[in-house]
Amino acid sequence: MTVSFAPQSAEIDAAGRSALDTLARTVSQRGVRQVELRAYSSGEPSDARKVALARALAVRSYLIDQGVKARIEIGAFSASPRGPAGDHVDVAIP
Repeated sequence: MTVSFAPQSAEIDAAGRSALDTLARTVSQRGVRQVELRAYSSGEPSDARKVALARALAVRSYLIDQGVKARIEIGAFSASPRGPAGDHVDVAIP
């Protein structure tokens, strides 16, 4: 699943919160042990990684607040023309 963000923002919008609420219920019901977050941000690479990290931490905190007990691993990346585009956090259950 993907949570989209406005450029240069780490604020989770209503649609993102709704999707994360659903994910949190699923993770809790299935007893998932690990969740991976891969955050991306466009812009100047040094600033983009900081914004991407802030996004990953925001999603992680939100999931924890929703009762997710699984281990949550994060990665923060600047978007490049060859890599994933845009401003988002990909959430995966390995």
